[in-house]
Amino acid sequence: MEERQKVVLSSASLALVAFSWGTSYAIIKDTLTSVTPFFLMMLRFGLSTVLLGLVYNKKLLRIKRKDLQRGSVIGIFMFFSFFTLVTGIQYTTASKQSFLVGSYVLIVPFLAWMINRKKPDRYAIAGAALATAGLALLTLGGADRFGRGDLISLFCALSFALHMITIERYSKDSDPILLTIVQFAVTALIFTVLAGIWEGYDFSAISKVRISVAYLVIVATVIAFVVQNVAQRYISSTSTALILTLEAAFGSVFAVLYLKETMTSAMILGCFIVLVG
Repeated sequence: MEERQKVVLSSASLALVAFSWGTSYAIIKDTLTSVTPFFLMMLRFGLSTVLLGLVYNKKLLRIKRKDLQRGSVIGIFMFFSFFTLVTGIQYTTASKQSFLVGSYVLIVPFLAWMINRKKPDRYAIAGAALATAGLALLTLGGADRFGRGDLISLFCALSFALHMITIERYSKDSDPILLTIVQFAVTALIFTVLAGIWEGYDFSAISKVRISVAYLVIVATVIAFVVQNVAQRYISSTSTALILTLEAAFGSVFAVLYLKETMTSAMILGCFIVLVG
């Protein structure tokens, strides 16, 4: 397959990832009415680690020290991303959090410039500016006051930005599947410890949320992060961030349909500007 075809296919695949992540905000918020946040994340990433490990068990036998080291670094940023996501969503709406987390589109190009020495071109800067303007309309167009959950969600955006940049840095000469398994395992381990300290393990609650957990594990975690790790071998973290801002638009629409949240005309305009960006 030609390089350009790989770029196009990677971009299209990331748009589907954006859809799965956009829908996950409302599902997580709804699921948290039945289970505690750290326990839910323990299930999500623990089951994802087991599932992906079983599918690619032969690859695991060939894992190298550098895969463990690099996957662990990515996994720490993944943990902080979902720690702030699942904490922040308890104090704000699913649609608003999806908008705020999407602000990583402005952070990624400049962090990538600082860390990976990859200067963004004028198209990336213009796209980031448009997407940020759209996100501002989405966030402020239907917002109440800026609260604690919103501030935590901005830290989530920063964590996701660092996660994307470390993937770009390490995925070029490492197996993306192995990196994905290791980062899932690191994230699951930390959430298991936190759940044990602050929440306990209520496995009886799983039956109430089994469909939601299955969606989060299979669609929004295993498939989505494998696709992201593979796609970033062919496109930059800046382009990845721009494509993934679609999750804000998908998240807002799904929150309206699933949780009956409301959208104003300004928020709808914001969705359109994000698409243009």
